Order: sequence, then structure tokens, then C-alpha cells
Amino acid sequence: FPSAWLAGALECVRAKIFSSLAPANMRLRHGMNSARTAEPTYALLFDPQTSGGLLASVPADRAEACVAALRAAGCTHAAVIGTVGERAGAAGVPLVTCE
Repeated sequence: FPSAWLAGALECVRAKIFSSLAPANMRLRHGMNSARTAEPTYALLFDPQTSGGLLASVPADRAEACVAALRAAGCTHAAVIGTVGERAGAAGVPLVTCE
């Protein structure tokens, strides 16, 4: 996960302060595969205040170039945080793996 978050975001998660829409978004976690679910930062992936502008899907073969371009444009914390693949036994359902 990125090393820097919006000011105060991590402190709110640790204090169990969430957006009113976060629980509904959290229901989507069945499509996630991550060993880091116990980390406070995991909840930020589902917070509607952070998930919209911070996550983007890019073809794997263009990801590093995208990150380089974002960093060159001043987005110093741009990073590849995971991959999207097929879930075994569930045709058509994507699986997101957070690194």
C-alpha cells in the first residue's frame, strides 16, 4: 500500500471513524485477495473519499510507464498496488490481489 495517505485518514481509521458509505463499499471485499486485511490501511481502499481518485486500472504491460509518467507530473506517491486476474471457479468474476 502507498506509504503516504491524505492527512488524517489513517488516524480516522484507527479511531474507527468511517464515511457513511464505507460499509457498503466494504461488501465488495469478496473480490479482494490480500494478506494485509488486518492493516488499518486496508479499510482506506473502500473509503469513498479516497478510492475514487487514488485507484486506477491500467493494462499490466503499461503500468510501470504510467507510474513513471504520474511521478514525472508530480504524483510522487504513484505506485502499482496490485493486479486484477481471474478467480478460479468463478467465471467472469475478477480477483484483485493487493501486493
